[in-house]
Amino acid sequence: MKLTTITAILLLMTAGAATALDAAGVAADTWAAAAVATPPLNDETTGDGPFVTTPPIPFTLDALEQRITASLPPYWKIVEADRGRAPIGWDGPENGLYVMAEDTRTRFFHPNGFHYFSFYRVWIMPSNWEGEMRKTPYVTDSSPAFLLGVDDEFVAFYHTAGGNVWPEGPKALCGALGTDDLCHTSTSRRVIDLEFEKRLVSGGDERLSLTRDRIIGLTGGDNAIYLEYIFTRADERAMPELSALTDSIIIDVFEAFPEIDSLYLRRCTSDTFTDTIVSR
Repeated sequence: MKLTTITAILLLMTAGAATALDAAGVAADTWAAAAVATPPLNDETTGDGPFVTTPPIPFTLDALEQRITASLPPYWKIVEADRGRAPIGWDGPENGLYVMAEDTRTRFFHPNGFHYFSFYRVWIMPSNWEGEMRKTPYVTDSSPAFLLGVDDEFVAFYHTAGGNVWPEGPKALCGALGTDDLCHTSTSRRVIDLEFEKRLVSGGDERLSLTRDRIIGLTGGDNAIYLEYIFTRADERAMPELSALTDSIIIDVFEAFPEIDSLYLRRCTSDTFTDTIVSR
């Protein structure tokens, strides 16, 4: 089994988070997802020049921009688009596509003394992209990009913060990108599919890494599973054991669900959670 991992250590952001602003009044440390329409995906260039990754991203920058523009609500527009980017707040290769969309009709005022507009940013990364998210406290004015969705050919991230007049943006983008099986996970889901749980814990002694009481989120689709699992402070302090337990959980999930190709594992502790994406 080949495991390709995106590991992220993060904490929940607070609503209303937004920090630095650029000269145009656009939040520079806040990010986005936007909804998308359907221009072609298989052009071998992006924008006005070739942009090659291995494996390739199935979007061109122009196609991604067109898809987002076609499905934006009224009064929204694309304000930034670029190549060679990584999700904000992550350490990893800068080899993705990036688009930012912003509302132009409703302005918000932040208690720190600045105005801003609703916005989303989205990054499309190669399917084998690996990176680590910076540590972030629960109460913060800044948060890294969250996973938007996983596809066989790409990984998508997004961010938005503060007031937003289009709360359906991430969900709409998941549908447009075809990542409904493993959609956006900006907050803990705390939802358990009992049929999935039965399959996961039915191995008995053969699956010693999994305890039913520690499963606090378990959902998924035909090709992907989302598992939210509690790790104790003792687990967290013993880093070698923590890594070994994570590997055991991953193996157990793939054994219990031979039909899936991707697992999104959220390791929860009392004050942090760590997100990891693995593929067969």
